[in-house]
Amino acid sequence: MKRIAILAFPGCWAMSLYSARDFFRIVALLEAHVGLGQGYAVEILTEDGAPVASASGPQVPADARMAAGQVYDLVIVPALEGPRIDGLLKGAENMVAWLGEHLRRGAPVLALTTGSCLLAATGLVDGVLLATHWAYLRRLQAVFPRCRFTAHESYVQVGAVYSAGSLNGGLDALLALLAADRGDQFAQLCAAHLLVSEPRHLQPLLPGHRNHQDEAVLRVQEWIEARHAEPLRIEELARRFGFSERNLKRRFQVATCISPNLYLQRVRIDKAKKLLIATRLSVKEIAYEVGYENTSFFVRLFKRELGSTPAQWRQAGRLPLI
Repeated sequence: MKRIAILAFPGCWAMSLYSARDFFRIVALLEAHVGLGQGYAVEILTEDGAPVASASGPQVPADARMAAGQVYDLVIVPALEGPRIDGLLKGAENMVAWLGEHLRRGAPVLALTTGSCLLAATGLVDGVLLATHWAYLRRLQAVFPRCRFTAHESYVQVGAVYSAGSLNGGLDALLALLAADRGDQFAQLCAAHLLVSEPRHLQPLLPGHRNHQDEAVLRVQEWIEARHAEPLRIEELARRFGFSERNLKRRFQVATCISPNLYLQRVRIDKAKKLLIATRLSVKEIAYEVGYENTSFFVRLFKRELGSTPAQWRQAGRLPLI
């Protein structure tokens, strides 16, 4: 069983912290439903094991304290109230040192928005691109000039370091980690249960293709994800983002390890998976929703990518009630 640590500290946002804990509760319910053993044990840690006051006042109880030598398979750093950043950093030496131990060990660490300041404070992510809340981008860049911050809304992955610029981006990162551990279909099932809006609005689950630091390409990826159902012409995409067509293809390939057209295809297939699980739309309707007017072509493409037809994939991943 993998151990997950969620750090809690004065001024952390309870919503950020408990959204991560609730994510793994949903995972546990789905594991039980599909006959998998429980894969994750989640603990909330504070520096001394005592409750801490969240940003809005209510106390966050701890399951354990941070101690040297602890080994966790994933550490999650929640967001903190922006105006408290300076005060937290002045008194967080022990927490930063504890976090640094896990970074040195290579354990995955996920920082949610302003929580990226604690990663930066370790001095172990200099030069690494970190996502954070847009309102504190300049402030954090000034405090940690050796780090690189972006207001990327989803998540950025550099090795074992994950950071997210929004609450939804943090869930995207957790889904990517879950997909690597439990498989794509189980992660898609979990994504469907996390719905707070229509499944069309869920971010694509494409682990690995954001493991780069080319911010211009990240913006292109976001554009493709938001407009995946529209016809894509590389020359128009290049012009929109100030590239030559040749340079865009090269930069995109280097950063993501696939071409823009293949990325679009995988975004569309991923969106189709979510619609297959979370809606009763027909395969023909889903094909049109994700950008394919020819249903037969969509079915062939889906089967080539996944080894099963959309109908077969839907049956295997049918949505349970939890």
